[in-house]
Amino acid sequence: MSPRQISRCEESTNGRCSRRQCLQTMSAALLGASAWEAAGLALPAEDLRAKAKAQIRLGIDSHVYAELPLEDAVRRIRADGFGSVLTDFAFADVRFDPWKPDWKAAEKITACFAEHGVRVAAIFGYYNVVDPDSERRRHGEARMEFLIANWKQLGCPVISTETGTLNRTSEWLDAPENTTEESYLQCRAAFERLARAAEKTGAVISIEAYWRNIIHSVDRAERLLREVPSPALQVVMDPCNYLRKEDLPQMVPILEDMFRRLGKRIAVAHAKDVKPAAEGTDLPAAGQGVLDYPLFLRLLAQLDRPIDLILEHLTLADVPRTRDYVLAQLDKV
Repeated sequence: MSPRQISRCEESTNGRCSRRQCLQTMSAALLGASAWEAAGLALPAEDLRAKAKAQIRLGIDSHVYAELPLEDAVRRIRADGFGSVLTDFAFADVRFDPWKPDWKAAEKITACFAEHGVRVAAIFGYYNVVDPDSERRRHGEARMEFLIANWKQLGCPVISTETGTLNRTSEWLDAPENTTEESYLQCRAAFERLARAAEKTGAVISIEAYWRNIIHSVDRAERLLREVPSPALQVVMDPCNYLRKEDLPQMVPILEDMFRRLGKRIAVAHAKDVKPAAEGTDLPAAGQGVLDYPLFLRLLAQLDRPIDLILEHLTLADVPRTRDYVLAQLDKV
């Protein structure tokens, strides 16, 4: 036990807690952070902060660097302080196209990532799984199936996608039909198929819920995970996507409930922000909205395992500001 922990325990005997609580504190200190939680005690702030910094691995959407040549982009990603990426394997001088697979291009990209110590945290597999346009939907399905079958050559089993909308104009706009049971069952059927395919190859489908899509709430996300209990179906934890404008004043209990119900199935997390807008919410880069970042990061740390936090919705010029904002929030955990 450290002198700081002994001092904390001695203080507790001066009328602040019972002898039993003091003994629990001493035992937890000897056994480590997990024992604090097992004993029903709150982890000291400085210890939780250290845990957050150790376990939350900062990454970025590689699309931010897509206008640069591969070597320059990856060097810049690493120099900017990121150790992982969400990627679609596309850069100014080389890209990997699943429709015309050039495996030499894939090898060049993954080798460059590896050389500079940048891991692929997730593969970009986004498509509208219930697209009313059947041709577009089949196109997206075929791309996803290709990624599921060939993820080992791309360096990461985690493939991220949205949960779909029946809007015919945009995969990120809502539709009245999205809230119906019929639309949910259609969405569930799509993920059942993808999960079965992923189980065969060891891939993981990570779904990004959004209040304008069919999986539009924590209730629906939890239901989907319960009804498709496959380890191949996980979630992208992006709290901003669940928060409607009317939810923002109740952010703390909503975030806590979100992690309590979905935490065990989080594969990767996203870092952006949320703010009220005339027609719902806007989703700018981190630090330009009202998300309770210290709480978000605290909840990520309490998952008690390494997690990649991918910065998105930003431009190349805004990388330093956004990165520094998120790092500063870690000091507030």
